[in-house]
Amino acid sequence: MKMSILNRIIFLLTGNVAGYKIIGGMDNYSNTTTTLYTISFGLLLLASLLLLLMGFEIMENDYVAVVVSVIPITLSLGLVTDKLEHATFYTVLITGAFIIAVILRFFSSGRISSLSLGAIHLLAGTVIVILPVFLFLSGKSSSQILLISLGGSLIGVGGTLLGFLKADKLKLQKEKIYALFPALLFFTTTAFVLGLYT
Repeated sequence: MKMSILNRIIFLLTGNVAGYKIIGGMDNYSNTTTTLYTISFGLLLLASLLLLLMGFEIMENDYVAVVVSVIPITLSLGLVTDKLEHATFYTVLITGAFIIAVILRFFSSGRISSLSLGAIHLLAGTVIVILPVFLFLSGKSSSQILLISLGGSLIGVGGTLLGFLKADKLKLQKEKIYALFPALLFFTTTAFVLGLYT
């Protein structure tokens, strides 16, 4: 699918937003949280540049699919380590699930492997959506943190759509999903950056 000039501009803007967070938005975090957020936004920056330069076809590469799944994983882990006192259970859960998904990605059928990565996006996305809502309702954070929930919803939907698309579980045309992806990635990244300034 040929990428339009507008989509390339959107990917460039997305990369700039992610890069801004890496350079100027990592104050007041622990070393662990800073590392996790840096990985997340670094991969968002890298993904934006690769899509800008190489087009949507790169999304069908198995290695790229695995690397992209690290974005919601590290972001959700960063959020958990930043906002909660105990993060061991979730760390073990999401790490184990990711290892299984990687094994399935390279050593099983395409449908099963794609569904496993879709499940990872769903799990991490659920944490990113629910935790900020809990923090807001409990009075531990301002309403601004709900932007993280918005970003989590967007990246969860996007990742799940792509996962199920590869598993032939959706009737939507690939071109229609890819056409939505640039704006989806931009608004996701922007929502995360704004929501983390709480």
